[in-house]
Amino acid sequence: MILVAFLTLAACGVKDYTFSGHSEHWKAAVKVDQSSDFERQELVLTYTGDDVDSVGDIAYTVDSVGGFGRSGVTLGENGSLTHKSESDPTNLKVSEDTDFLVTVEWAGKKETFTLTKE
Repeated sequence: MILVAFLTLAACGVKDYTFSGHSEHWKAAVKVDQSSDFERQELVLTYTGDDVDSVGDIAYTVDSVGGFGRSGVTLGENGSLTHKSESDPTNLKVSEDTDFLVTVEWAGKKETFTLTKE
């Protein structure tokens, strides 16, 4: 009985959010898992255009709480990449009202789009 009550209370502290969006050539999703001890964010960025081989190196930024980005990266064979990060509870955390703004640059092109909570 005590174990059930503890697990129920522990589960109340866990929050999961997914934010997604797209532009003309890209789609992205950020999955956020958080508790009182950590926050994990996982970005999946996918090229939706016709010729993934023409993309080459890309640079991307995700402007949000604990924003992140990378440059000089290439997509996998499926036209996507994954970026994972984890922070401790002293940093600001994502909420369901958090805004995510994704910017992708590739082959002399640039697109920016917003991710919204699913």
